[in-house]
Amino acid sequence: MIQTRELSKSSIFNEMNEHDRNYWFDFKQKKFLHNIDTFYYSVKFVNDFTADSLDMKVMEFRKYFDDVNRKLSKNVNVDFLRLEFGSGFFLNLRPFSFAKMYNVCLEYPEWFDIFLAPVVPKSSDSAVSVTCELVVQIRSYMLWMYGVNESFERSYEYVQALTEHFGLQIAYAQENRIDYCWHSNYLSNPERFFSLENFYKMRVDRFNDAVTHTEKKGSQDYEIDYVALGKRTDKVFVRIYMKSKEVVEMGYKGWFFYFWLFNGLINRYDLHIYEECYKRRSWQYLNMARASFYLEHGSNESAKSVCRRLLSGEQTMEKDTLQKFVDSLTPKVNLIMNVEYQTRRRHSKSYVLLPLRDNKSKLTAKRIYDYLDNRKLIMDYLTNYVFRMVEPEGDVNKSRREMCGFWKSLRSCKLVDAHIPPKQLKLVREYSRHLNADLVKRRAINSIVTLGFYNKGMNEDDIMQDVVDALCTLNDNDVEKALRYKTKKAQQLNTDELPGSLTYTARSELTIIDKTTGEVYSHNSMSKNEFQGDFTNEKDNG
Repeated sequence: MIQTRELSKSSIFNEMNEHDRNYWFDFKQKKFLHNIDTFYYSVKFVNDFTADSLDMKVMEFRKYFDDVNRKLSKNVNVDFLRLEFGSGFFLNLRPFSFAKMYNVCLEYPEWFDIFLAPVVPKSSDSAVSVTCELVVQIRSYMLWMYGVNESFERSYEYVQALTEHFGLQIAYAQENRIDYCWHSNYLSNPERFFSLENFYKMRVDRFNDAVTHTEKKGSQDYEIDYVALGKRTDKVFVRIYMKSKEVVEMGYKGWFFYFWLFNGLINRYDLHIYEECYKRRSWQYLNMARASFYLEHGSNESAKSVCRRLLSGEQTMEKDTLQKFVDSLTPKVNLIMNVEYQTRRRHSKSYVLLPLRDNKSKLTAKRIYDYLDNRKLIMDYLTNYVFRMVEPEGDVNKSRREMCGFWKSLRSCKLVDAHIPPKQLKLVREYSRHLNADLVKRRAINSIVTLGFYNKGMNEDDIMQDVVDALCTLNDNDVEKALRYKTKKAQQLNTDELPGSLTYTARSELTIIDKTTGEVYSHNSMSKNEFQGDFTNEKDNG
């Protein structure tokens, strides 16, 4: 549905025909999308992992990781080791630790991390320890792409393979930290909605205080991009922030753009603007990206001329003036806000879980399945009793007021296991790869230009000359380092998410020739072929 009344204020909307309007600006208003964004779970072993343990399996486990960690620390050229635990179960060992005792980190790139504690403390009564020896962090990419249940099951297969490899025995698995989030385009003006005078009239919660972060938006306005209640170390921590800004500035979760597009939270115009900002990792580029859109799709030559000068740097404007100019040409982008509840085991262990399904067959993972089955009840509790937002006016006792429209819509959001359908998964993967490839290419080009200035001083060489000069500075050591890095990077990336090659237009008429040896480097394979003096496939025989 198109917000005709608001969009009609922009020149681009009035200049487009109905087909183009629907293509660029159609989206679902006041939309919410829910998922679990962070999922940690812990695993307790039957085996004794305390310091004075005599369990032979535990001792073998410790010796193995002492040896591989020693090997990793001695090799300065390697920052991880690829290990196999059972047939086909490969994980990367990385030098990382947290909470002091979890000093073994095994990574499945982009999907999850497994943290292990070779030694755990005894309980307060000197009995067998109650501390879990293993913690798994499932990353947000996996949770959004494959859904919570499938993500847990895939990661738990690796946990079981790991324990079987060392002959250990799992006692149980339980939730550790779970973040519930709601992405929404409901708020067209979050600055007004979360302004201090308005927010404190609407919040009903058990927190003592809230932290609000604002950022200048021109000379007379501001942008609220972060509201937090509680502390990160509390049992429950609530934060509300601008997710679209975070994705742009962090520069590594670009796949969210397509996910939002598929679910109607943004339109193709928003997608275009966000992409341009993402490539530069700059939220401040938002207005320039809107000027770029008008330059490409607008029809007023006078306005396009100003856009062209702005983008080339020939003309500058004050922030307020630029804001008014692009507002007259293009609509504002749909902002995606995220409401997030971070819950910890200290809070969730008190939940009385209802037996909604018989999960006895899940054995050691029963608690996890019971917890996920009660997800709707847990969310209702969090969004009502822990923190909620009510109407700003009404009963003098805020707790008796009705929830505001924003909060009612959030609580009525459909509870589905958010994931990408198989047919769309390939599109999202390729989109993410293209977007990140463009980001890396832009970074590489900028680095090559800077290298040219350092090597040659101030110059006006053609950019292709800078590229050639950069390649020509490579010596055997550089090539060897690059080869090692490529081998390492290949094992750090997830092969399931990078199948095949992307379609792109290559400059096939360009070839690199080593003049001293006559060796040719092909753009297709970059493999060396001995020069035979045949340029039949080249456009330039020089």
